[in-house]
Amino acid sequence: MKNACIVLRDNRVLSDGADFLPLLKALTEGGYPQDKIFLLNERDSREFAQTFVECKNFFENLFIFVPQDSLGAVRSQAAELLKCEPAPVMETGQKSCFVFPSGREGERAVRAEILPNLEKKYGGDTVRAVFRCVGAPRERAEAVLTEIKHRGEGAFDAVYSETFGDGRLELRYSAQTPARDADELLRFCTAGLNDYLYALDDTPLHMRVAELLKLRGKKLCVAESFTGGGVTRRLVSVPGVSEVLEEGIVAYANEAKMRRLGVRGETLVTHGAVSDETAYEMAAGLIAAGKCNVSVATTGIAGPSSDGSRKPVGLCYIAVGTPESVYVYKYLFGGDREEITERAINQALFLLYKNIR
Repeated sequence: MKNACIVLRDNRVLSDGADFLPLLKALTEGGYPQDKIFLLNERDSREFAQTFVECKNFFENLFIFVPQDSLGAVRSQAAELLKCEPAPVMETGQKSCFVFPSGREGERAVRAEILPNLEKKYGGDTVRAVFRCVGAPRERAEAVLTEIKHRGEGAFDAVYSETFGDGRLELRYSAQTPARDADELLRFCTAGLNDYLYALDDTPLHMRVAELLKLRGKKLCVAESFTGGGVTRRLVSVPGVSEVLEEGIVAYANEAKMRRLGVRGETLVTHGAVSDETAYEMAAGLIAAGKCNVSVATTGIAGPSSDGSRKPVGLCYIAVGTPESVYVYKYLFGGDREEITERAINQALFLLYKNIR
């Protein structure tokens, strides 16, 4: 199977790719990575026609994403080239052409319409297995992918994607594959990512954590400094999370850490706000308040510059507390401010999962 994507855009407007990169990511995560991607000027219909014909001849699936106001015209032009009626999905033999809007509406369409259509097209002969993990070293993921590629002389295929440390491995193989071979590879993938796994299905991290909190009968409180409420924000997106989430506190200033969480002034003066000791007291303060039986706390330096303490940008401490103990974990994340913050949010949720599973 070969896939290509044409993205039509107004080249006069600078873009960071937000109008199409999430759509490509959704296709890749769904098991349909792109062999070729063409970024074309939406005003050049001749270039589009030439590229379309090339893709039609060499690729099995062609995905076309266009601005909403050009959608009708592009569908009509594609239908004329295919000699069929205009439609969101146009098929000729074994080849499929998908023409959908770019942006958020297109991303929703990928998941709600395009992927189900492809599943119907290929699903009867394909088995899929998904592994979700956090913080897996790149060399570990690459070793798993290499082993998958070498097994069965192409009988197995895999796609691995990662967003701020949250990894997703999708393994695909024929329904006719001997059960022994498939089971052996599934065990290999599980063992290869074992320390970093949180789901053997496609459940996102925040939903997995919420499910586990309910299953274990836990009540959670969260204290955040540099993650700015990101951990809590992820959790409150889960329907019914009020059963397990008591509160989320953004204690950014030192005074707030002392007033709201009981962090000692001596600790802040001696060790600083970004320290093992401060993270410990933040998580312990939530437990001591008596409203929860598990807590998470984050403190760190997201950048772009340090806090004057000579501690490096990317340094962070994440604490997970229970009435019995508080564990503190130290990390040094790379990247810009957004990447550091988002990685810390994912890591905090993963540590919570590991401590209550």
